[in-house]
Amino acid sequence: MENKHLIVWQLLLALYALALAPGCSNGDNPLPYGPPQATFPVDEGSHADSLIEWWYGNFTLKCPCGHEYGAMVAYFKPSLRILSISDIGNAVFYHDANIGNPDYAEGGLDVRWGDQDHWWRTEQEPPTYKLESFGAEIALNLDIVSEKPPFLVGGDGLIKWTNKGSYYYSLTRLEVEGELEIKGVTITVTGIGWMDHQWGDFQVNHGWDWFSVQLDNDAELIFWQIVNKDESVDSGDLTVYFPDEKLFNTHDFTLEKLETWTSPHSGRSYGTRWRMVEEKNDIDLTIEARFKDQEISGLSYIPITTFWEGNTLISGTFKGKQVTGVGYAELPRPWKN
Repeated sequence: MENKHLIVWQLLLALYALALAPGCSNGDNPLPYGPPQATFPVDEGSHADSLIEWWYGNFTLKCPCGHEYGAMVAYFKPSLRILSISDIGNAVFYHDANIGNPDYAEGGLDVRWGDQDHWWRTEQEPPTYKLESFGAEIALNLDIVSEKPPFLVGGDGLIKWTNKGSYYYSLTRLEVEGELEIKGVTITVTGIGWMDHQWGDFQVNHGWDWFSVQLDNDAELIFWQIVNKDESVDSGDLTVYFPDEKLFNTHDFTLEKLETWTSPHSGRSYGTRWRMVEEKNDIDLTIEARFKDQEISGLSYIPITTFWEGNTLISGTFKGKQVTGVGYAELPRPWKN
């Protein structure tokens, strides 16, 4: 049985590599994607020559009783860790962010931070991972299996981010099970997850509105707009990962802020309801925060000290058909510190 699963996964990876070749099909027409800019599993590890690098995961989880949670973790080079849990049913947000002593291995995913945190690959095919992350009041202990091959953002894994290029891939449909902990209470959970890895020599000198979307038709989307200090849009990017694992990338889409919320903690305003429209694939999605107060603060030692990052619900149409889904949004503005 294990050999059968391995053969199936190797075939999927082979098909994925063909899909990334120049002139590949993206759902409608060919686009001139270049050769893949990331190699697996080597590029899951650290890149010593990159100025900035991070490993990120978000998770939409549910306990056996049906209570829902969101969770997010991010490890940054050189030494920052952010961990959050959104108690969706009670609209309570917990987060923990601080400096530690990291050990980011090269050649494959093996992230260690402090004495306890560890995120590593346990099986090669299908990609299988273990995540253990501990904060003062919250913790995650998750087993993670990727249901789709790696998704090279932008079509080839090399995108423009703020002022320079960035290497970027995601694992967009993760089967997740394990435990989370809130104030000493351990909760068994299952759900869906998303992993990101990004590295390069870019600077955090712009803001951005970033979204990951997982739809109930097995399609995923990642899109963002880079924002100037006057809130004008500098650039934007959208990549769609279709159910058949083909890709579509474009800069031609609209992202509209429909509602805002002002934080009682920081006085900052954030979009909490958005609309994204991409006409070529007849995509029209509304993205709405599960609850509004999902603001992360206390990062006085980095350029972005306070920002919004939280769990979202998705509704709308994809290829003209009704869809629903879940996701995450990230909305930093470094000049507001």
